[in-house]
This record gives sequence, C-alpha cells and structure tokens, in this order.
Amino acid sequence: MVYHEVQFLTPVQGEWISIKEFDDSTGALLPLSDSAEQLSLEEAETRLLFLNKKYPFLTFRINKVIL
Repeated sequence: MVYHEVQFLTPVQGEWISIKEFDDSTGALLPLSDSAEQLSLEEAETRLLFLNKKYPFLTFRINKVIL
C-alpha cells in the first residue's frame, strides 16, 4: 500500500514534520498525529499547492509512504 503525506521543514530544528494544515486563527501548525489520513498523490499535490501559495515563506514537500 502506498500513500502520501505533506511535510513541513521546521526552521529551527531542521526536521520534516507531517502536517495536516495551519490554524488560520493562531498561525499554529497542526501536525498529523496519526496515520489516519492517507492522501493520494493528487490530494497531496493539491494540499502542497495550497500551502505553498498561502505560506510562500515556508518549505513543504510530499513524502511517499510505502507500507
């Protein structure tokens, strides 16, 4: 089984964190707390485009997970 996650590169730690989204009201990162959300490549690309457009000063990528 293959699924995709969108990840965020934390500026301070330099680590990739799987994320779901950002909270617009607080600007807080909402990490993906479990593997319940398994995105298709198309869904991950859509989310990546949205996040890159909304937060151009942050770094995101798609991570392919193979089970």
